[in-house]
Amino acid sequence: MSSEIYATTLARLLDDTIGVLPAVTLPASEAVGWRLASDLVTQHPSPSFDNSQMDGYGIGYANLAGGRFRVGPDVPAGTEPTEVYHYGVNGYGHDTAVPIMTGAKIPDDVVAIVPVEEADPAKFVEMGDYVQLPPVEVGRFIRKTGCDMKAGVLVAPEGTGIDAALVATAASQGMTQFHVRARPRIAVIAGGDEIVEGNRPVAAKVFDANTPLVLGLARTHGLQIVATGTTTDDVNDFRNVVDQIIRDHKPDLIITSGGISEGKYEVVRQLLQRLDTAWVGSIEQQPGGPQGYGIYGSTPIVAVPGNPVSTMVSMRTLVLPALWQTFKSGYQPVSIQARINGAVTGIRGKTQYRRAVVGFHDGQLIAQIQGAAGSHLLAQAVGANALVEIPPLARIQPGEAITAHLFADTRWDAKVDPTPGGTPSQSPCYETERRSAEKSAMVIVASTRAAAGVYSDDAGPHLVEWLHSKNYATPQALVVADHDLEATMERLVAGEYGPLPDVLITSGGTGVSPTDQTVEVIGEYLDQDMPNVMTSVLLEGIKNTPHAALSRGIAGIMGETFVATLPGSTGGVADGIAVLDELIDHIVDQVRGKDHKH
Repeated sequence: MSSEIYATTLARLLDDTIGVLPAVTLPASEAVGWRLASDLVTQHPSPSFDNSQMDGYGIGYANLAGGRFRVGPDVPAGTEPTEVYHYGVNGYGHDTAVPIMTGAKIPDDVVAIVPVEEADPAKFVEMGDYVQLPPVEVGRFIRKTGCDMKAGVLVAPEGTGIDAALVATAASQGMTQFHVRARPRIAVIAGGDEIVEGNRPVAAKVFDANTPLVLGLARTHGLQIVATGTTTDDVNDFRNVVDQIIRDHKPDLIITSGGISEGKYEVVRQLLQRLDTAWVGSIEQQPGGPQGYGIYGSTPIVAVPGNPVSTMVSMRTLVLPALWQTFKSGYQPVSIQARINGAVTGIRGKTQYRRAVVGFHDGQLIAQIQGAAGSHLLAQAVGANALVEIPPLARIQPGEAITAHLFADTRWDAKVDPTPGGTPSQSPCYETERRSAEKSAMVIVASTRAAAGVYSDDAGPHLVEWLHSKNYATPQALVVADHDLEATMERLVAGEYGPLPDVLITSGGTGVSPTDQTVEVIGEYLDQDMPNVMTSVLLEGIKNTPHAALSRGIAGIMGETFVATLPGSTGGVADGIAVLDELIDHIVDQVRGKDHKH
């Protein structure tokens, strides 16, 4: 199923098992980021009395035409005017100008304010002195009662996110607390025998990065984590951890990280498969394909994979949307359209989510892919503020629109390159040989027996040596089992081996054996077929053996990469080299749009 369908499935699970959470009351000082559980209605008008908008002189009806006036006592903010003018302003004198400060209550006889800078002299003078004022209209610089809010008016409806302005508005109404939507109480369990306790490295073990990752996402997305736990690779130990967390913390939901794949020690999978209501399987996204859920007693468990980037992607694409759909608490996940500044290619059968930086460049919203696609490359996620969505087998060119799923703490000051430009960085976990040549190539050998070490591969080194002679920067041949070719291609187009090469040559898997699937796998990626190339290879091979006719090899263009699938035999590879030696430079130049000699 797709990511969207699975997120909706999780939301339905949470709604069925948890349902509506009760409202809670929080002090205003703690409520920012929460959401109102009921409408917020004003109790009093605001302002609650007519007040001055400026520091200036207040005058009555008789003095609107301006003139020379005697200055009366001051009316500072917070002072009741009748305490200063016991008999009203007119009682002090009909030619009185009242020095009144910003926010002060307007005396009954005052109908307009003249800013002090418009007076002559342009300052406050002593009581009893005289000041010259210009003509003024009734009501000038007087804020009337209720001009901001009247009593009984809706300020914010239920579900509104509480921010600083709403807290301040409530405070102006004398409100010191809010009724807010409760957030689900979530427990997080991660681990396995590979996790080392403490902060000292141990051979063959790793530190727990997933628990801090989920805690960080929870904090930025407005979730409430009430407990964390770790487990071993023993299913009984895992069950005991779950039991203890439920007993001690009573969470509404448990999120587990890891233990959900196909290995022998996947304790989360083992426990879920024993439950009456559970599902464990794969969804059509990468990374984060393995997923699961179940109901343990009455507590739902949502299981995500354990590679850190898979955990991060699963939380953003699945768990956070499900929690929002169900509870409408925390921060609503936001997705936008941006222009990508580098070419990307989707993988077969799965929607891919790549870490990216989204920012502005010359007023244009740009998405820039960050790092390679490997789910273990956590450090390459540092600084990413979004995940970009790449549909299956999509060919997205620089400048085209792409969907970016933002994290709640996204900032818009990220530095991005303009379009076109920008390419995914190469993973340091894949060592390649790079020469000074401007052209690149890659060789993949599809052979189950060679991958298993039953015999050594000769075709790959032969192809690499030939490509080197043509001045193509080419790493060692990648030898994979036939059934692993599909996954290898997914990783290739995802950028795990660096930018796509100019040339991709495969060897093996082009026959009619039940295990031969190179043609089917590669064919899914070709944008243009070049049948005459393989016809030429066939004709070259038939000169040496009629068995050459058994190859189903194909050739074509994948994005900006020329691809040819050669047989697995050294003879078949030699036939292919004999033909391609005269064509390959010509093809690459054409794909690049360059002029050519012939």
